[in-house]
Amino acid sequence: MVEATQLAVAQTLETTPEGDIQFVVRGYSWRPFLGFHLPHIDTISHRGLGSAPLFGEHTLTLTKEHYCLECLRPTPGTPHCEECAQLPKVQRMECITKGAGTPYNQPCDPNNPPCESAWAAQYCADEHVIYIAGFGEVFKVGVTRARRWNDPDGYRYRLIEQGADCATVLTGKLDLPSAQYTEQLIADTLGLESRVGFHLKAEEFTHPAEPRLETLRELKEQVLQRFHLREVCTLDLSHAYGVLPRLAVDDTCWEIGDLVGRVVYVRGNVVYLESNGYTVAHDLHSLRGRGIICEED
Repeated sequence: MVEATQLAVAQTLETTPEGDIQFVVRGYSWRPFLGFHLPHIDTISHRGLGSAPLFGEHTLTLTKEHYCLECLRPTPGTPHCEECAQLPKVQRMECITKGAGTPYNQPCDPNNPPCESAWAAQYCADEHVIYIAGFGEVFKVGVTRARRWNDPDGYRYRLIEQGADCATVLTGKLDLPSAQYTEQLIADTLGLESRVGFHLKAEEFTHPAEPRLETLRELKEQVLQRFHLREVCTLDLSHAYGVLPRLAVDDTCWEIGDLVGRVVYVRGNVVYLESNGYTVAHDLHSLRGRGIICEED
């Protein structure tokens, strides 16, 4: 396994000329801007973090290889190298995405967290809300921190980042471990998804239906009856992504290698690019960890 990893890294170094990679894509986000929500490509370089709005024409040539989102060294397709994967802040993110305590192979007790990090424990102890979000006919349950971008209603950004067309937000003054535990109970009880994949989203967003608010209301009522939660709000997010143009999407080519073309529409993690007479959908999640090749004129 070690030899295979070393070989993969060596091949990466051979195929990517040193000095060409100045920025690495660390993800995407929807950020507040003059009362609107704008999608951004987030980057990391040796100078620090950055972001750029995702609209207009783009000609970003991306590497097939992946790079560590901390030290920028080549990795064998993983978000972090073996060394950086042991950093407390990276392990904290794993607690968020995979379950509190997962990187330590034990459940998390907020009063005595296995990470032994006061900062991470404080973050995880912050209020987390549970949401039920609609994506056409599919509904999922999830957890997010209540406050984000210094906004007490910051959960809205998490819902918009996913491209939800409607959502109900529920609170019970829960910390991260408690919210994740309740989330799983709700998913098992109501048969809700915990993840909605790119292809389902891309197809739904191309020909969206009206938000199924009545179905959402029924799901909310079941949760309120069975769990000790209360409603924060119910949101119709169908207009949060701007005006949907008429899309003639080439569904034989859902993803492209580079970010090249004119952005015609973005919803959640799905960006529609028009290039060479075709409109294709691209998964912004797939950009994470890929280098941006900077060519000299």
